[in-house]
Amino acid sequence: MDENKLNNEVNKAHRAKTILEDPLFKEAFTLLKDEYQAAMLATKHNEDDQRKALWQAYHITAKVEQHFHTAVETGKLATAQLNQLKQNS
Repeated sequence: MDENKLNNEVNKAHRAKTILEDPLFKEAFTLLKDEYQAAMLATKHNEDDQRKALWQAYHITAKVEQHFHTAVETGKLATAQLNQLKQNS
């Protein structure tokens, strides 16, 4: 990966970390997960489609969060690669 792409990954990681640490973001995801879980548990035995949709929504929120965590980890790797490039030059 070239230095420009590595710097972009580092910047992306900083933005992702800022978002993940934002209290409003944390609150929103906690609220969504809690609401989806409560609604899923409140479905009746014959409401399979509704329960499935709620289950998917619950897990999609986790995937979105994971995307941000992945960006942070990728940024850490990019930082290490940039440091290695600086040492080698």
